[in-house]
Amino acid sequence: MGAAVKHRGTRHNITSIDNIHVVFSCLPITDQEAPMQPFVHEGKMFWMNGFISNWKELTSKYKIDLSTNCDTELLSKFPGSYLELNGFFSIVIYYKGTLQVFTDRYGIKQLYQYQEGETTFICSELKGIKSVCDLEIDPVAVDDWLYSLGVMTRDTIYKGIKRVNQLLVANYPETISISYPEAKSQLKKLLNQSIRRNKVEGLKDGVFLSGGIDSGYLAKELNPDYCFSMDYQDEKFSEIENIKLNSVGTHITMVCNPDLFDRYIDKTFLALDDLKAGSSWTNFALTEVASKFCTVLYSGAGGDEIFNGYTHRYDKNIQDVIKRTEHKTERLYPNLTHAEYDYQFLKAILVVEDRISGFHTMETRYPFLDNDLVDFVLSLPAMYKVNKRILRDVCGLHDQVANGAKRGFSNPYLTNYEWAQYALRQLTGVSGADF
Repeated sequence: MGAAVKHRGTRHNITSIDNIHVVFSCLPITDQEAPMQPFVHEGKMFWMNGFISNWKELTSKYKIDLSTNCDTELLSKFPGSYLELNGFFSIVIYYKGTLQVFTDRYGIKQLYQYQEGETTFICSELKGIKSVCDLEIDPVAVDDWLYSLGVMTRDTIYKGIKRVNQLLVANYPETISISYPEAKSQLKKLLNQSIRRNKVEGLKDGVFLSGGIDSGYLAKELNPDYCFSMDYQDEKFSEIENIKLNSVGTHITMVCNPDLFDRYIDKTFLALDDLKAGSSWTNFALTEVASKFCTVLYSGAGGDEIFNGYTHRYDKNIQDVIKRTEHKTERLYPNLTHAEYDYQFLKAILVVEDRISGFHTMETRYPFLDNDLVDFVLSLPAMYKVNKRILRDVCGLHDQVANGAKRGFSNPYLTNYEWAQYALRQLTGVSGADF
């Protein structure tokens, strides 16, 4: 299992105690000199993949004495509620025969669990479990993949595989009474706070830059060393003029052409193992280039979901939104709201980004998914967020970017259904026609 996910780190070790064995691949970010995990405190053993973005604040709040600059050491000595942890992480804690396993509240860092006889397998990627267990394909999940690109399936296309539980948010924030000027002022403070928390120190960083608001804002505020963009020969896909307006640092742009497609379509499936979201071979190609220059990437994922960036489609029937291919199915979701679908699709995006950045031994950070920022934005009156109104008003970007039309993220060369069929064959050896 460890060999199958070795690409996720630069240092590796194995810890065996009682009846558990942990293979850990470490990509040191916050403290590159910190000792290998687990961190042990008062008999408890702690492993963490990811980043606690508010670890310095929690260290100060609880007056915790640390011997390293590592957020995992903070976790091992943390006396408060884990709901206070901000960022993205998967965590394993072992103490006196009891194993505690959970991920961040959005499930940015996945953990998969599978039971075979008396043995439980837990891994950051499906490929680790697939390397030691014979898994059976779930036809219902495959049907969903071919229909919605796997957005609606909570688990995976394999029977018995479960995603480890996320930290649960107690309550959905209630709408607050706040004037629009006050809301803009508070939003700006929370955006700045998230930028401070997520800005990497001591390592080269980059932003995947499109022509939209989310990545443009991150590029402007984070001032990364690099920006990476994809341009297209087909004008209907190109955002290059807006991208130029957002450009900072050293900017590298790839051009999507048939040669790029031929070179990367199959390589992409070296990274993917959990069928989620649409065509992502351009993501793989751009990440491969980024990995030659930096270790940390910033993603705008979450911006559309929390700021209601998809309100332009809310007047459509929900089935017209869920149905992303020509595949016919009897499985419908009549009680699903548009907002719930948006969050399901966000989870799919996060899975793909985690696999592709992890494959290239990189870390991706998500400033728009800062807990404090999300809670505040979700509490705002709906009228402040129609088509990202409030973010448009505070972003400080060129008017052509801030008030431009919403664009999709489609790629040429494959339709959604062709991608769904191709991906299924690549990862399982079977085609949709067999179900």
